[in-house]
Amino acid sequence: MASFAHHCPARPARSTSTPTRPDERGAALLEMAIVVGLLALFVFGIITYGVTMSYKQNLTQAANEAARAAAVAPTGSAVTRARAAADRAISGQGTPCNDSTKGLSCSFVINPCSGDSTRSCMTVTLTYDLRGHPRVSSIPAITQTLPDTMTSTAVVEVN
Repeated sequence: MASFAHHCPARPARSTSTPTRPDERGAALLEMAIVVGLLALFVFGIITYGVTMSYKQNLTQAANEAARAAAVAPTGSAVTRARAAADRAISGQGTPCNDSTKGLSCSFVINPCSGDSTRSCMTVTLTYDLRGHPRVSSIPAITQTLPDTMTSTAVVEVN
């Protein structure tokens, strides 16, 4: 077997880094600080919006559960059953209905149904004061883009 070492002359090692000029000494650190700051803002924004939208989904689910409970409740107990169902559905979030210290207000109103005034319909409305009771402590630049309140409504025919 022949050796091919004589065909590849050794090359002197070259430096891959470019020499820095004295006026560029802090540029990389400054660039990194800017990028890391923007990345942190982006990540905190994703977390804040994720938690907020998750809570909005829970509000919607609680309104739907309250409406279902009212629909199958015996005559005269629709509001009581709806309130209990809403409290059960939202209890995992630590915000019971109509607790002013938690920011959630719930209303259960029975009116004639639109389109057929001979029937009664219940409108369940859950409203959360997001500005007064934020779900996540965040940076003001992010929280200013969120709504002041979140509302979920469900309507159902009751007996």
